[in-house]
Amino acid sequence: MTFREILERLVHDTPGARAAGILASDGIPVDEYARAGEDCDLASVGIEHQSAVDQLRKASAATGSGELREMVLTTDAGHLYLRWIDDDLYLLASLEPTAVLGKLRYLAACLQSDLRAAL
Repeated sequence: MTFREILERLVHDTPGARAAGILASDGIPVDEYARAGEDCDLASVGIEHQSAVDQLRKASAATGSGELREMVLTTDAGHLYLRWIDDDLYLLASLEPTAVLGKLRYLAACLQSDLRAAL
């Protein structure tokens, strides 16, 4: 599967998913996909949140908690889901407040090997 096929599957198979993308560790998108009619700028989201994500990863390692593998940010506007593919790339998804977040987490875990194979 290509990155685009994986992203399309995640968005279409998750109720309430707006968009998903593969981003580099600097927040720049490698590929992204948005549900029809959604205006979601994952590039801006990735870049704006990158320093906070970096700090959380460092804090997790420094406190002996282990490597940060995934995280969810919940705001009034919805959820942002991040899952690391490797040290340089991560999956970022934007979801509505009422989205089925558990389904996205399950699908992302199931597709982790496909994401790594697409590198």
